[in-house]
Amino acid sequence: MLRSAAASWTLFFGLLLIMAGNGLQIVLLGVEAKDSGFSNVVTGFVMAGYFLGMFFGSILVPKLLNNVGHVRVFGAMSALASAAVLVIALFVNPVIWAAMRILTGLSFAGMYIVCESWLNDKSTNETRGQMLSLYMIISMGGLGIGQLLVGFGGEQSVGLFVMASVMVSIAVVPILLTAGSAPSFEEPERMSIRRLVQVSPLAVVGLAINGIAVSMMFGMGAVYGRSIGMDNTEVGYFMAAPMLGALLLQYPVGRLSDRFDRRLVILVVTIMGGIAAGCATMFGKQEFALLILCMLIYGGALFPSYSLCIAHANDFLTPSQMVAAASGLVMVNGVGAVIGSPLAALSIEYLGIGSFFVMVASVQVAMALVVLFRMSRRSAVPNEAQGPFVAIPESGSAVVATLNPEAQWVPGTDEIAEEEDPFRDNPYVN
Repeated sequence: MLRSAAASWTLFFGLLLIMAGNGLQIVLLGVEAKDSGFSNVVTGFVMAGYFLGMFFGSILVPKLLNNVGHVRVFGAMSALASAAVLVIALFVNPVIWAAMRILTGLSFAGMYIVCESWLNDKSTNETRGQMLSLYMIISMGGLGIGQLLVGFGGEQSVGLFVMASVMVSIAVVPILLTAGSAPSFEEPERMSIRRLVQVSPLAVVGLAINGIAVSMMFGMGAVYGRSIGMDNTEVGYFMAAPMLGALLLQYPVGRLSDRFDRRLVILVVTIMGGIAAGCATMFGKQEFALLILCMLIYGGALFPSYSLCIAHANDFLTPSQMVAAASGLVMVNGVGAVIGSPLAALSIEYLGIGSFFVMVASVQVAMALVVLFRMSRRSAVPNEAQGPFVAIPESGSAVVATLNPEAQWVPGTDEIAEEEDPFRDNPYVN
């Protein structure tokens, strides 16, 4: 792992700056929207702009890479993301903010795609899993670091916006200094929704629900913290706690899923997340330590579910089909993410701030019911037939699926024809 990291340190350093800048923006915008008097509904739709931009960026940016090249695309996306932050700092207007958040999401999608395709090019079959693990750690850790930085600006929000802009701008430097030629790029094909549902209804619905839950927390979590009286530093800890929980529990949960029915593990972590969110409804600023503990447990349950659902779908696929399926599932997750922030905002606006964690817990309950229903409809895949769990960062694009060491992806050959039976060689599908 150390050799792999040393060979790609410039890329990982740039990625760390990108994620830190993104994490800072997520918290800062929620805090500033609340302090600027934006209604909860308006804030929810503003924050949803990022996820909408991510969705369209993951479709549009790959078309640019072959024509323009990785370095130029990364430089352009970095410049746009940096400028968008400064525009938000200059104009306190929800329409402008929403437009800039869409632009930010599109830009970050482009930067993620460049980083992931570069990592894929630098990886060998022996180091692919290590590179993906490092990508996971740096992505989650960078987000958490950025969220903690919100406490360093006091009440001077303009300085924090400038800090976020600077980090995103500097991120392009190590990429430009990376030795070697830019990799060739071919976007992975995606399975149709119909095929994905045939492969695993649980994975499709589960990833959509997971996107909703993550968007609720990232979109309105800072607004909730500000609404109950937290200062900037406390909001930073509140928002960073789920990232720490994800880093601590991702791999232990994954290893358990290799030993037991993966659906059972999804059910257990979903219930655990729901209980943590339910307990959080009883705590406020006065019980800050207990609230942070709930957030840590909630993040440790929520984020592994993303990888668990993809791993569950992979249990029904051949290696050559995994990239196409994962790419499609990532897009499903993105659609769910567009819905989450407005849904939480509507709940807060019309039911009160106390309904935030009630809504978060309700999403977990819905997920648990889906898992129970699917367990009643399909037999478990035997442990010996399950593939190994692979942790995949939720913040990445569909290209990250190519880093899965279990997948055998050959560009141009992973498209699954409509008439092909995805279960032809799988005896464990009812």
